[in-house]
Amino acid sequence: MRFRIQPREVEIPEQDPFRNDLLGRQEPAEVLTHMLRSIEGPCVLAVDAPWGAGKTTFLNMLARHLRNQEFPVVEFNAWETDFTSDPFLALSEELTNGVREYTVGPLSDEIEKVKSAAKDVVRLAVPSVIRLATAGILDISPLIEREAGQALASFAKKRLSEYLDARTSLQAFRASLGEFATRLAESKRNRPLIVVIDELDRCRPSYAVELLETAKHLFMVDGIVFVLAVNRSELAHSIRAVYGGEFDALGYLRRFFDIDFYLPDAKRRPFIEETLRAAGITDYFRNRSRSRTLGDNYESIRNWLVELFSGSDLSLRRIAQAIHRLGLTYASLPKNSPSLALAATTAAVMRTLNPNLYGRFMRREAEDREAIEHLISRGPRPEGSEIDHYLEAVIIVAAMELRNPGRDLFGVDPSPLLAEYHEEADRARQSGDNDAAATRARSIIGIIGQIRDSSLLGHGGLGFEEAARRLELLSPSLIGEEEEEEEERSDDGRGN
Repeated sequence: MRFRIQPREVEIPEQDPFRNDLLGRQEPAEVLTHMLRSIEGPCVLAVDAPWGAGKTTFLNMLARHLRNQEFPVVEFNAWETDFTSDPFLALSEELTNGVREYTVGPLSDEIEKVKSAAKDVVRLAVPSVIRLATAGILDISPLIEREAGQALASFAKKRLSEYLDARTSLQAFRASLGEFATRLAESKRNRPLIVVIDELDRCRPSYAVELLETAKHLFMVDGIVFVLAVNRSELAHSIRAVYGGEFDALGYLRRFFDIDFYLPDAKRRPFIEETLRAAGITDYFRNRSRSRTLGDNYESIRNWLVELFSGSDLSLRRIAQAIHRLGLTYASLPKNSPSLALAATTAAVMRTLNPNLYGRFMRREAEDREAIEHLISRGPRPEGSEIDHYLEAVIIVAAMELRNPGRDLFGVDPSPLLAEYHEEADRARQSGDNDAAATRARSIIGIIGQIRDSSLLGHGGLGFEEAARRLELLSPSLIGEEEEEEEERSDDGRGN
């Protein structure tokens, strides 16, 4: 069996861009399309969503859909041009090259004018700062005051001349770009040119800010609409990195974006199910005999992951990384030995939902009660749901295993939490009560009993520590976790 490490990019068929849409993105794309069709004049539209929410896939689908609706579209990946120090050069080059498919007849002459004007801007608007600033003055101390004054006057005159030339070239560029965009829109039933900019919040802070300012001030002409994918809090952080920590970054951004469009929360169930398939987990269970261990089957694992991850605030990227890590862990499990799939899934869920708590739990520093209180509080599931009872029972068994390594769990004392459940069940049995607390206690005790009775490990447990060890053998860089973890650490430290 072969497992894939990195998730595949979503295939976007040319004539049916939403065929593989797992997140319910067609409706917001249709809303945006209607909005873009109604816009007259220059505009910057921000598609705002958190890191890892699927902005790139959404923009790719949107761009393909807009082309099918006869919009001229240019796609610009800001991160891929981050290596350059001149965002104007990058954006003008990508734009003029990107529109060539729409330039026939007179429009081909118009785009050549734009390209020529852009070259003038690049040549005139980027002087050599070091050469002009020093002009040989700072290194020649014997200069007398009169000579220094003459040199500075000459320097100022030269800078003024360069500024005037640069301003003229910028005006010429905007005029030629505006003329081209207007004629292009006329040839496309008055549909504006859509410039889609993605990955802006992954760029160097200085480059991200300069690119945003360049797009707003130099490319905003009639007939062009910019659609930018942004994580507003991350972009605000980039702006503060350039202008200072006390700078009003959010207010600054409001001046740049004419329209804010917040990408709705995704439908997570189909996304999780497809990721399970892509990670090889579906095939893992299909290709092995059905285990008699409670919960050790695809349906149980799928339902558990869907419930726990759907109700969390995790990004889609983080969910995909967790599932792919789990798939690789499954691949490492011995084929003919008792399955550790349930234990590996439990460890993966704990590790993903609360990494710090998971580490403390593995070091025996956190009891089952603390782990349960933190994990079950995640998500909108109704109190006393079956999935929560199941999770609680598995965590209790895992904690017993960690504190009694190698021992038969039938012969060890229960944890204080499990002892409380036994007391509650006994109380209810004696009094005849059937309240929620008693129902919960009986349910959890019953699940623990089933886990013990169905275990093939010989000690009534799950093999939790062994499964967790296999889970941790994988390097974070293997499945792209390092970048996500760094993003979360920076978010935690900013308090946006």
